[in-house]
Amino acid sequence: MKYENVLLIGGPKDGVRMSVLEGVPSIRLAVLPKTPAARYEGPGVPECITVEEVIYRREPMHSGMGFRGAVYVIGNDVDALPTLVDGYRGSRDAFEDLAHQKGYNTDQDDGVYISKVTTELYEFWCGGRK
Repeated sequence: MKYENVLLIGGPKDGVRMSVLEGVPSIRLAVLPKTPAARYEGPGVPECITVEEVIYRREPMHSGMGFRGAVYVIGNDVDALPTLVDGYRGSRDAFEDLAHQKGYNTDQDDGVYISKVTTELYEFWCGGRK
């Protein structure tokens, strides 16, 4: 049996990656309600919660450079490729915001990120030469 790492597109699991058996035509996932589950505290009938399900369908993809794989898309009205492209727009800003929040350096030189270690070494080197 072979497995493939796939991306889920749309719905409550949008952006989640998971490993699935290669070629499975669809994935059915349980979605718990957003309200906390009730606790059973003694005699009587416990409160029931409703667990909904979502179905993702497999959409094979390949590139001109030889990549072959698949994504799983929710519903029949979602076209995977335009959805991926739309989701990619603005991602550099989102990446830089997250990196900045975590304390990483987001400075660039010729469009390439400069690591924090490189910056610290450069500053140390410059400081030693004064």
